[in-house]
Amino acid sequence: MCSETEGDFMEHMTNVVTNGLTTVAISLGSQLGLFDIMATMDKPMTSQEIADAAGLKERYIREWLGAMVTGRIVDTDPNSERFIIPKHRHRALVSASKNQAGMARGLTAVSRHHDDIVSCFQKEGPNGIPHSKYGQFFQWCTSFYENEYDDGKMKALIDQVDGLGNMLETGIDVCDVGCNTGYHLGLLGKMFPKSRFVGVDISENAVSEAKENRRSENVTFEAKDIHDLSSGWSNKFTYVYSNRVIHDLAYPEKALSEIYRILKPGGYFSLIEMNAYSKPYDNLALPSTRGLYVFSLYHCMPCGLSPPGGKGLGCCWGRERAMAMLNDAGFSKVQISETPHDPSEIHISVQKPHGL
Repeated sequence: MCSETEGDFMEHMTNVVTNGLTTVAISLGSQLGLFDIMATMDKPMTSQEIADAAGLKERYIREWLGAMVTGRIVDTDPNSERFIIPKHRHRALVSASKNQAGMARGLTAVSRHHDDIVSCFQKEGPNGIPHSKYGQFFQWCTSFYENEYDDGKMKALIDQVDGLGNMLETGIDVCDVGCNTGYHLGLLGKMFPKSRFVGVDISENAVSEAKENRRSENVTFEAKDIHDLSSGWSNKFTYVYSNRVIHDLAYPEKALSEIYRILKPGGYFSLIEMNAYSKPYDNLALPSTRGLYVFSLYHCMPCGLSPPGGKGLGCCWGRERAMAMLNDAGFSKVQISETPHDPSEIHISVQKPHGL
């Protein structure tokens, strides 16, 4: 039985809302490069010195610092009114890595669609929001996730599929479904020069950027709809890879059917998805899902609902639903593990049965 009082809940709500407001200011500091600038300072600096280093107005810097000090993000000397970020906080704030400050920028990017989401809730409103309206959010996704893998992390992910590393070393055909700008595939191409890699994405802009920056002798890119891949690709690929894509699709069953079709019998499919269960109650023990549901509400689900008859899975569709859909598509040997670098993501590996 719940022992929470009205006062307890009021305190909880105050903390939730206040933390949300602080998140907006963290996003601003990240976008303006203020955390990066302050991280280079080996001693506390005044608001004017920080403003001069950033080339920004001191009065705005001073007010932002107020939000950061009271939010316990930045430390200050009460006598000199100088400010510093302790070194142990740099990893969470500076832009050199995927971190919490970068995630805050994603929240402000996606919240630009707040009024559109309000319209979608209405019975007479639109079913969803098309991908084409999320330009700024996709830019954030690219910058935030692009450098999350290096050789070591990618190798650790590959090693979660038994025997896959040896096959890649020998040389196989690989397809990245929903490759975006091709960072992961470019990395794999360098790691396994004897294998042949094809990246597909519905965004012509992303594919154009991938071709310009990632293309090599063993890595190519094509603009294609995941729901309708080349008819000549049946039983072509030994390995198919998809990173945080399936939950955004309008017709995920069709996409999984296409992935099954292009895999060789005995081939493997790696599905990287968010670490969540299909029921909200089961996600109470997973702190990252609090934010994931918000991102899903503002982007993933409305994108999936936008086309006629769209599924609208959302990024918290959960491992149970994912396993059921993979089984329905014909895959076998379903294995689930956390990705080696991020406990908020899971790696679901499956196989197309031999002899089919």
